[in-house]
Amino acid sequence: MHPEGEELRKMNWSTVMFAVPSAHEIGLVEADKVARIATALGAQLELFHCASNVDTLRSGQFVPAKAPEDIRQLVLDARRGLERAAERFRALGAQVRASVRWDYPVHEGIVRQVLRHRPRLLIAQSSRRGPLERLFLSNTDWKLIETCPCPLLLLRTDHRYSQPLVIAAVDPGHAHDKPAALDELILDSAALLSDALAGKLVAFHARTPWDEAARMDPELRDLPEYRDEEVHRAYLARVQEKVQELAQRHALAAEQVHIEDGPAAETLPRYANRHKADIVAMGAVSRSRLRRALIGHTAERALDALESDVLIVKPPGFRTPVGRQSHAVASGSEPRPRLMW
Repeated sequence: MHPEGEELRKMNWSTVMFAVPSAHEIGLVEADKVARIATALGAQLELFHCASNVDTLRSGQFVPAKAPEDIRQLVLDARRGLERAAERFRALGAQVRASVRWDYPVHEGIVRQVLRHRPRLLIAQSSRRGPLERLFLSNTDWKLIETCPCPLLLLRTDHRYSQPLVIAAVDPGHAHDKPAALDELILDSAALLSDALAGKLVAFHARTPWDEAARMDPELRDLPEYRDEEVHRAYLARVQEKVQELAQRHALAAEQVHIEDGPAAETLPRYANRHKADIVAMGAVSRSRLRRALIGHTAERALDALESDVLIVKPPGFRTPVGRQSHAVASGSEPRPRLMW
């Protein structure tokens, strides 16, 4: 196990947070998934709801006279609903605590709660259109992908976990500008979930096709024909060796490794959907001065086509750009903490 992965194992994911979109409505399948993960990891489950109502805002601040009481009532109603939901999770065997805070925007409120309680995994219920339409990610989903400092599991399907197939999308050649340690963390995080849920783990790598690799490398572009096949074979062997080395560090058997030639945005969803993957794990990389994590155009296209839940993992040392203090809870000279519960 890689050092970063060993640190994950030591932490034991002692707290798992579920960001509840509505304190009064939690689907039966989502409840079952979340409870299974928390109990399987031996973790305490925190149900968290970010109570947010833009009607109480005016130019980024509360309406001075009425807003505090409106917010207080909103939070109290949400807390009652969340406590009822917590009983359902306790009946499923989970050790649960429930918390509600008013904050805005929603994704920042969720990240601030992550910073307060430092869960080892954040689970969020992703948006969906309808049973016959494709799954899609909401703005809050994308913002959590960009800013959440801990591993993020987006629940996107209505399938319960039964010996789930977990696919870890890795890129040991770093063709998509991923740091080497990120592959290690992707595999470690995916393995923790797979092992806890008694599932199967597969490492998947989309290998750049030879013709494209040759065009991208000036030294390969003008090879004489008699050497082209020789270098082609060496290229395939080198990629295979890198993937195998990564797999061996994580004690994966040969049948748990799959390499497919082609663009990752096409090959990963095709493989995952064909094999009915339950969870696909992939990495997000920080590339901006604001430290937001970006998964890149390739991964965005893959996410859109995947018919599974998605685990997003950040590289070591990632720091969220979201501040610990809300910028939207001030009301004149009113102290900020008084408007949060």
